[in-house]
Amino acid sequence: MGSLAGGSILDLAWRRAAWAQAMVPSAPTDLFEIQSVTEGVYFAFARPQAVGNCNAAIFINSADVLVVDAHSKPSAAAGLIAQIKQQVTTKPVRYLVDTHFHWDHSQGNAGYRDAFGKDLKIIASDTTKKLQAQFSQTRLRESLDPHGHPFAGQPHIPVLLEAARQQLSATGSPEQKAQIADRIRQLETFQREMQDFAPMLPTVTFGKTYVIKDKAHDLHVEFHGRAHTAGDVVVFCPQKRVVATGDMILGTLPFLGDSFPREWPKTIDSVAKLAFDHVAGGHGAVQHGRQRMTSQRNYIEDLATRVEAGKKAGQSLSEIQKSMPVASIKALQADGYGDVVRGGRDESAMQAAVNTNIEHVFNRLGQR
Repeated sequence: MGSLAGGSILDLAWRRAAWAQAMVPSAPTDLFEIQSVTEGVYFAFARPQAVGNCNAAIFINSADVLVVDAHSKPSAAAGLIAQIKQQVTTKPVRYLVDTHFHWDHSQGNAGYRDAFGKDLKIIASDTTKKLQAQFSQTRLRESLDPHGHPFAGQPHIPVLLEAARQQLSATGSPEQKAQIADRIRQLETFQREMQDFAPMLPTVTFGKTYVIKDKAHDLHVEFHGRAHTAGDVVVFCPQKRVVATGDMILGTLPFLGDSFPREWPKTIDSVAKLAFDHVAGGHGAVQHGRQRMTSQRNYIEDLATRVEAGKKAGQSLSEIQKSMPVASIKALQADGYGDVVRGGRDESAMQAAVNTNIEHVFNRLGQR
């Protein structure tokens, strides 16, 4: 397994495999749970999988559909398309928005193009298209290569497979064996499907705003500033008071590996000026109201402020991490936000996740 085959890496993968499997007591046929947000707007909540998908927002227009984000692979996109037809509407998807370039939000683009042909518009910011062209294929190859060095946040499929197979051999429970075997099947299926993958890039790009005026409602695809990545956009429907935000505003602990930590809170402040009641984020549950959005904003700002101060004082990354236990981070103690983003982690795992956020902030501060 190359440099990633060390015991600590494999042990970590094994623990992650065990935790993920515990989160999926049974594997439902549908990849998504379709939820109604308000009239004409739906939320596809991604069920846990060995290789995760993002959520999707679904806006039903007068004659067609706009979907926000495309998941981790074309077959997952095909799965959601089938669910939309069965559970929501038979209208065709004519618009697909990539909120940003990350693998779990854009690798399914081709699934929509295969289903709906050239009439489909794949919409993204100018920057997101450039980042997809620059990083998508190379990062995927690293994640599939046994000797690869995947970017943070990208699953290393061979390592996860080896860990799951070892776990299968060590497990005596027939029920657990069946669950682990299903996890292995999912990983192998992803590996086969993505082996010769080439990214389907956005076909419509813009700088600040792209507006769709439909008889049912208006849809504003907007860039408010750098945040989770350099090209994040939101989809705002003023008549329905819904905003779909990708991973800029979400219901889980944010990923900061490609982020702009000093700008992200300001970008959220800009989005907060829109008149919405519901937030459909890329991961986690729909948010009704603004409380969690505000807590996430404050969490990122707190990390950025404290890490920046530590760097200016000459502290190492390790020293800064030791100075920032979970209990000292105010946003994680306020309004239940810490409980929401914990995601089943115990205290040690939660501290490890926060330490990863601190490391990413440490590395990303000052990025241009």
